[in-house]
Parts: sequence; C-alpha cells; structure tokens
Amino acid sequence: MRPARRFQVWAPRRAMMPAVALLVLAWALVSVGAQPPAPAQPATRHVVLLSLDGARADAVRAAVPPALAARGAVSWTAQTVSPSLTLPSHASMLSGVPPAVHRVTFNDWREGQPYFARASIFTQVARSGGQAAAFVHKAKMLMFMPPGSVTTARFLLYPRFGQTEVVEAAARFFAAQRPTLLFIHVADPDAVGHAQGWMGEAYLRVIAGIPALIERLLRVLDEAGVADAALVIVTADHGGHGRTHGTNRPEDTTIPWMAFGGAARPGSIEQRVVTYDTAATVLAALGLPVPGDWQGRPVMEALRNP
Repeated sequence: MRPARRFQVWAPRRAMMPAVALLVLAWALVSVGAQPPAPAQPATRHVVLLSLDGARADAVRAAVPPALAARGAVSWTAQTVSPSLTLPSHASMLSGVPPAVHRVTFNDWREGQPYFARASIFTQVARSGGQAAAFVHKAKMLMFMPPGSVTTARFLLYPRFGQTEVVEAAARFFAAQRPTLLFIHVADPDAVGHAQGWMGEAYLRVIAGIPALIERLLRVLDEAGVADAALVIVTADHGGHGRTHGTNRPEDTTIPWMAFGGAARPGSIEQRVVTYDTAATVLAALGLPVPGDWQGRPVMEALRNP
C-alpha cells in the first residue's frame, strides 16, 4: 500500500498587521476562490541506473563519442571499493556504505541464502511509495532485492542475452510501467574480460557498444515524454587487468561515472566520486532523504536542480 502523500501550507506571519486588515485579506482570498499552493515536486521523477560490470574507465572514455560525453556530467576517475569484486562493489553502489559497514566481502550468492539486509536505493524508493524494478545479468545480483523492495526483478542469463538485449528489455519495461527507479546490470565486459582479457580486442568490441546502450535509454525516456524529469546514471562496479580483478590496482578500482538526461547538469565532475556516492545521488535526485548512517554523498555537480 502506498502511503498517503501530504503537504503543508506555509504562510508568513505579520505580527503587526491590524485585525481589520487580516479580515479583509481573508475575505479577499475566499471571494476569489484562492487555493493553497500545490506541494513542491522533485525535479527528478525517474532514475535509471546502468551498471556495466567490469567496465574500465579508460576503455569507456575512449569509446564514448565526445558529443555524447558533452551531454552528460562525467567523471573518469571515480573509484570503487576494496575488494573490487562484483558483490562487494554493488553492495556499496546500492547501499551508500563501504564494505567495512555492509560486510559483503564475498562474491557469490544462491537463492535461499539471506538477502542483503541494509537499507538500499530499492528499499528507500519502495518505502516512499515509488516503484523500483531491476534487470540483471547475474543471478547473484538478486541478493540485493529482498521481497517487497522491487515490483519486478528479472534475471536474463548471459550469454543467451547480451547487453543489448538486457537494455532493450529494460527499456520496453520502462515504456510500459515508468518506474521511479530502474536498475540495469550487464555483465558482458566482465565476462569477456575474464575469458579473453581486459583491454583485448574482444573486450574493446563490447565496450564499443556502450554508447548505443546509453542512447537507447535516453531515447525511451524521450519517447515516454519524461526526459526532462529523468536522470540516467551510468557507472561500473570495477575494472580489471589481464584476466582478473579484485585488487587495489588502478586498473581494477577506477570506474566511469556519468549522468545524463534532463535532470543532469552537463560538464566535467571535479569532486571526488566513490561508488557509494551513487546511492546517495539516486535518492537526492528523487527528493528522498539519504539515511544518516550512509557515508556516500550526492554528486551535486551532476544534478541540474540539486
């Protein structure tokens, strides 16, 4: 059940206004059918978060055309957490705290095991009465979506579904449902990196397809008529080197962080960005409070109306 939405009407108090003037003012308001002001709405009504599993910042930077990069707020020096692995990194990305707090240092999860128990962008959006949905490429990502936190959680197995198919399915879902929060996870960069090596020919081919994923998401927002009130965050959980990752090497820990859409403020992001700032940015953009125990802080440079 969605909680009832409430608003307050605020009016300045004039301590010295004569009583007669007050009566005249009240009569005038009634006579013209004055209505209380509408409650303020957040500038952003929809957030799409695209996580590119295993996408190195330097590779993505080389693949994103300058014209597309100029349409977004961009950092090529954002940092993930240690260990730079899928579950620990996503736990931070989605819950606003580092591994020392969320305690996810493992990298495997099976159905039937405990779900992630901390507050996340999913639980906070659901608590506010919004709709959250997720499309993921790895079953272990469902760990972050306990019952009641999302209305839809779809696992599309790689490589039967590639990154283009996952984003397309998510885009069609958005067009039909228009959720408040849509999380999309694609595993192609990570899978190809492990199989054939980070920065190899096959890996770079996968990375070359990322601009089309971004454009597809921006297009569905435009077609839905919500582009001006939407934010698309594109980032990664970690990078990689050779055929592995998980270390503190810059190749593993430096990730791209980009924001697009009408709610984004284009330009280079100068502040230091850490992956757990992503969760705080999602909530801030939607006008939702950031939990007091989160260490992540909103990337205000990326928001048009912070």
